[in-house]
Amino acid sequence: MQQALREWDREMTNTHRHSPDGLPQRDRGHSLTEIVISVALMGLTVIAVLSGLQAVVISTVADQNQAQSFAWLQAASDAIYARDREPCTNDDTGRLNAIAEYDAAAQTASVPPIWVGTDASVEVTNVEYLGRTTVDSDFEWGETFCFEGGSFAESPLYTQRITIAVKSPNSATTQTLEMVKSER
Repeated sequence: MQQALREWDREMTNTHRHSPDGLPQRDRGHSLTEIVISVALMGLTVIAVLSGLQAVVISTVADQNQAQSFAWLQAASDAIYARDREPCTNDDTGRLNAIAEYDAAAQTASVPPIWVGTDASVEVTNVEYLGRTTVDSDFEWGETFCFEGGSFAESPLYTQRITIAVKSPNSATTQTLEMVKSER
């Protein structure tokens, strides 16, 4: 039994070796290298978390701008839909008048509350007409397919494609919507 106790004591002494200052090796603390590596790893972890947080904030703002743009486009298209169709004429003034009249209607749409007082904007950028170049050709959209006025009688069946654009504050997001308008 005494022999076993001596061996155990010898093992414990070897396990807990003492340094030259008399303290057990386990009580001396960490080396500078260990501390520098620990601080570097913690720094990398913090940087990764902050980068992820920044990406989340940026994507949230982008999603919010998209949602606000779409809501404003929808309100502007509803305002344009509620007005009578603007007839065109064979010259470009009818198309320009249609753009101006539809743009005035779009301006009556409510600005999203979050964008009030900013440089956000809504505007009608184009009006095109459905037509074809010959009787046998396919129908297509174009700015010159206005057949009202002149030798043609006005018709409520002339179809127009109106392009509306919304720019978010600082033009971070630009979204467009094309709507088709005719009287019937």
